[in-house]
Amino acid sequence: MRWHAAALLGFLVFLASGPVDAANQNGQRHGWWLSDEVRAHVELTDDQSARLDRIYKRALPKLRDSMRRLNAEEHTLSQLVADMGVEEIDVTRQVDRVEAVRSELSKTRLLMVFRMYRVLEPDQRDALDQWRNRDSSSQHSDRRRSRQR
Repeated sequence: MRWHAAALLGFLVFLASGPVDAANQNGQRHGWWLSDEVRAHVELTDDQSARLDRIYKRALPKLRDSMRRLNAEEHTLSQLVADMGVEEIDVTRQVDRVEAVRSELSKTRLLMVFRMYRVLEPDQRDALDQWRNRDSSSQHSDRRRSRQR
């Protein structure tokens, strides 16, 4: 049972990682359920893909708002840190604001991914994890080769 809990946590972290609107090197990470390659590998049905897309689209406005607020709070923190006349308590309060928004963003992402996880069958979750590991290994090898040039 512990192994399954660890696998679930790893899966959630993988899917929740990365900026909301950022695309990874192979395309849009957030649209993995729309990719023909992933759909075939994971054997996603049209219904599952549509359900995953609805879950994502429902969460997207809150994710974007949290990301916008996080960027604004981090910018304010940077300005405070650069101001040598600022009191430490002011920086501490701003750090608390930044971390509260970051926590909210993380919670929203993880709940979204958890809802997505529940749409998939156990064998589909395993297949997605295999695809992710293969994709990560490929990206790691590509980066290593480009550094050697």
